Amino acid sequence: MSDPTAATGAPSGPPPGPRPRYKRKLSNYLLDKKLQLRYVLLVTILSGVIAGALGYLIYQQKRAASESIEKDLQALTQADATQEDFQEHVASGLQSEDRALVYKMAGVGIGLVVILSLYLLIMTHKVAGPLYKVSMYFDRMAVGRLGVVTPLRQGDMLQDFYLNFKDMHDAVRARAQADASALEKALESLRDSKNQADYRGEARAQFDEALDELEKHLTERKKQLA
Repeated sequence: MSDPTAATGAPSGPPPGPRPRYKRKLSNYLLDKKLQLRYVLLVTILSGVIAGALGYLIYQQKRAASESIEKDLQALTQADATQEDFQEHVASGLQSEDRALVYKMAGVGIGLVVILSLYLLIMTHKVAGPLYKVSMYFDRMAVGRLGVVTPLRQGDMLQDFYLNFKDMHDAVRARAQADASALEKALESLRDSKNQADYRGEARAQFDEALDELEKHLTERKKQLA
């Protein structure tokens, strides 16, 4: 019995599955490590210094209040020796609260620094991404490649700058396409004139060689515009 798929030309294997979803990594956000890490490190240091200074001032105020309470309690209970245990208990409780405040402020400060650093990493990525893409197109233009410029992702910065670059690139590409079209017409005219003219011997060989070189150049230009 013949295979029904052979008659219809349909593939006999299983249908291709869905393409795997692209997963972003942290390294994908570091397109320009020198630029991005410089600002992330600067903001991290500044935010750490500001958070530490504010935390120190808050701790000083809290500690001054605790010492004032301890002194007032000591003055009230100095005549009664039976209240020494109570005084020590209160002082120990105040010191524990002060230490707990330090731990809380340190935890909040570290959390804020981490969140701010990650946010700044994402924001600098939105700037470094368009710059990286423009530099990539510049590298391609340097070797004569003038393909189509794809738009930026939604949410990227420098949209106006990128649109200006795209307009410039499209203008250069349009001129290159016009040159290629003119070159193709010139090549066709030369081939027609070669067929009509009476070229023989070395002159014909040189003419054919020149036409071949021109055709290769035209083919290369079309590839660069693809």
